[in-house]
Amino acid sequence: MNATPWDTARLAATIRKVTERESSLENRKQWKCVEIPCEAAYADDLAALVAERFAVGVEVAASGIQFYLDECSLPEQWESRLQGVINEFAALFELRLPLAWQSHSIADAGWADAWKIHFKPLRVGERFIVCPTWEEPGAGEQDLVIRIDPGQAFGTGHHETTRLCLEWLDHWQRNQADLNLALLDVGTGSGILAIAAGLLGVAEIVAVDIDPEAVAVAQENIALNRLTERVRLVQGSAADAPGSFDVVLANIQAAPLVELAPLLTAKLKPLGSLVLSGILIEQKEQVRDAYAKQFLNLRRERAAGEWCLLEFDRN
Repeated sequence: MNATPWDTARLAATIRKVTERESSLENRKQWKCVEIPCEAAYADDLAALVAERFAVGVEVAASGIQFYLDECSLPEQWESRLQGVINEFAALFELRLPLAWQSHSIADAGWADAWKIHFKPLRVGERFIVCPTWEEPGAGEQDLVIRIDPGQAFGTGHHETTRLCLEWLDHWQRNQADLNLALLDVGTGSGILAIAAGLLGVAEIVAVDIDPEAVAVAQENIALNRLTERVRLVQGSAADAPGSFDVVLANIQAAPLVELAPLLTAKLKPLGSLVLSGILIEQKEQVRDAYAKQFLNLRRERAAGEWCLLEFDRN
């Protein structure tokens, strides 16, 4: 489909906005260095979670992890957000003692560009390339490039849970004769999964998130990928998404997935697929049992590292 002048102008405006934001970052000199001591066995997983939630590069050392936030544009209530991420991590891994953290200001030493080293084009599955806006993807003819400016939203493709969902979408699409289908992306974050579905040709996509900042980031990313007309963004929960769907996809965490079991099941069409990720392998039975009570059948599962994806359909 050829781009209209309006599409081109809107895309140019979005790219200009990203460029101006990156340019302004280069002139900022003070950074907040955040350190979270933890055991080496947990450092990689904690780094992955922080990197996804704050969209920053994270350094992993024997004593714990460390990352930097621009003091001129600190996320709103960043300290409480960070504590929430730490609490979530401690609950996921059933840590007996809470993780402490500390921060201090540091003069610029090239961090504005250095953090981007951690966000290079990433191939996921056979066709997807997740590419930050400042990089060139080096894509082939059959590749599908997802352009992402992470902002402060979850979803860059580097975490196992996001990769599992992208791989599922790729495999699922190959087995669909007709993509005149509806997909619901619950907890869209950066919008990466909704964008992937759009690039695969899914006709109707609704993406919801309760976080207004995530919705703003997703809106920008969807525009960058020229999918504004196909993806409908909703600030709210799955209950705020109208209608029912052939695919309901939720990459969040086990506890809310269990709580949302009746609602997500109600959003699923009779022959639809419910796909859940963000689940530690040891939490799999808990999630499976919650959806079995909704008369859903676990069709298949996939694992990556300590995480798994569960696909359900109706009995």
